[in-house]
Amino acid sequence: MARRINRLHPHGSKYERKTDWKHGQEVVKPLKKEDFDEMVRLCTVRRDAAAPGSGEYYRWYRNYVILIVGVNTGNRIGVICEQTARDYAGGQYTVTEHKTGKRKQMELNPEVYKIVSGYCEEFGFKNNAYIFRPYRNRDIPMTREGVWHMIKNLAEDAGVKYCVGAHSLRKSFGRWIYDETHDIHMVQRLLDHESTIVTQRYIGLEEESVQVKRESVNFVPKYM
Repeated sequence: MARRINRLHPHGSKYERKTDWKHGQEVVKPLKKEDFDEMVRLCTVRRDAAAPGSGEYYRWYRNYVILIVGVNTGNRIGVICEQTARDYAGGQYTVTEHKTGKRKQMELNPEVYKIVSGYCEEFGFKNNAYIFRPYRNRDIPMTREGVWHMIKNLAEDAGVKYCVGAHSLRKSFGRWIYDETHDIHMVQRLLDHESTIVTQRYIGLEEESVQVKRESVNFVPKYM
């Protein structure tokens, strides 16, 4: 049995890990599209209800754009937190993945680019300025923990009952593409995974198939 340890999560969080292993942490799931839509709706409604130019207006606008960027690029949240306005210039999107060191360049979907560029223009972010900040007037990036709390709280407000977190955006990116294409190899490449087995676990396919089988088990004798 895994040894219980008395250690707090980094960055001052009160979440206590249950084991020495990474697998002791809760596993967050991809978002269902209807839940994601409700989270986006809450962000825009709260943004539009706030006074233009206020801190509240900025926070809900920022949260909305983080959601859109997360599910449309599939980038890890640490990468998203450190993005600047220059990273989106002209709709050509370039990032270097922290985990893999790989440099990716792609052209954003025009609708996604319109949302991001409109956000940057709204707040006058200069090319090298961080665009996802804790506070509008402080040029420092949000932390992964900050985004985690934002998404957890927003998901709760939206009535989401399953476990979600900042990583759910990237998982949703992969799962939704799979649901549209049923091409696990394409999703593997998009997520830069080493194998399709990793990808299946990551987007919840393996767990889901096991659960479906578990629910279908019926060994009750037919004569009863």
